[in-house]
Amino acid sequence: MKKNHLLLVFTFLLVIPYLCSLTIIGIGYNALVLHSAEWFRSMVGSLCGALIMFAIKATIQRPLDLLANETTEPLLKQSLRLFSVRRRRKLLVFNIIIDFFLCYGATILVRDWLTLDQIVGTTIGYVFLVMFISTCLGAYVEYDQLALKPR
Repeated sequence: MKKNHLLLVFTFLLVIPYLCSLTIIGIGYNALVLHSAEWFRSMVGSLCGALIMFAIKATIQRPLDLLANETTEPLLKQSLRLFSVRRRRKLLVFNIIIDFFLCYGATILVRDWLTLDQIVGTTIGYVFLVMFISTCLGAYVEYDQLALKPR
């Protein structure tokens, strides 16, 4: 697979949905939690978000492994490993810690950039729409490579 093609699939199937997932966690937290700006509540929300992100990453292991097998570029291989949950326990803990801080940042950014009416309103629908379109485009671009083939 060409490098540009691989980057396109990586962007549409992994990066954009990952960022949308962080945004959804930030929107959901700020919409559901009263006094969401308190640091302790934000930490608990970020921990829950990090565990949700870990569960999401478990569902993309097959396409991730297929993409990792196709690349020889070291930077892209490392980027793909960021999403992997099939690694040593120490790296899994580090991965959850990174997700924790990213979820914490997402809750703060959503709180600072959007008004409460926007958070409670239709913003989450737009984020889901972007995630859906991105995933559809990524799957369309590389359907043959990511399809499960009978042996």
